[in-house]
Amino acid sequence: MIVIDTSVLVDYVFEEDATRNNTAKETLKLVKGLRVFAPRILLIEFVAVARRLGMAISKLDVVRLTADFVLLSEDTIFDEAFKIAERVHPRAADAYFIATAKITNSILITNDKVMAKNAKKANIEAYYLIEEFDKAVNGIKELQKL
Repeated sequence: MIVIDTSVLVDYVFEEDATRNNTAKETLKLVKGLRVFAPRILLIEFVAVARRLGMAISKLDVVRLTADFVLLSEDTIFDEAFKIAERVHPRAADAYFIATAKITNSILITNDKVMAKNAKKANIEAYYLIEEFDKAVNGIKELQKL
């Protein structure tokens, strides 16, 4: 199982950096057919980041983009996110993604170096795609074998 961070989705739709865009596109192709999880806050974070970058993204766009994702509610992950916040001290939204990975026993895929570092501190298998793309691909391929 996989948790996809907002940063991957932003890079998927934001084409200013071709390397990040291509990496995100390749990753999302690879995870097709696997259960992909994310905290529901992804919807809000994605719209906020996309709008800051000047993209005209609507709630419907985000819902369509994440239609195959299993979005976990705050009620489901709050307690674990709180524990992670106490132990690892990540940004608040990152705690939700790390908690989602922990609860679902998933690999966390991100284009956010700080999030990857904090997830690893929380004993989550996490990959920072910009530097660990090949490792992430291997991890995803292992999941596909199951």
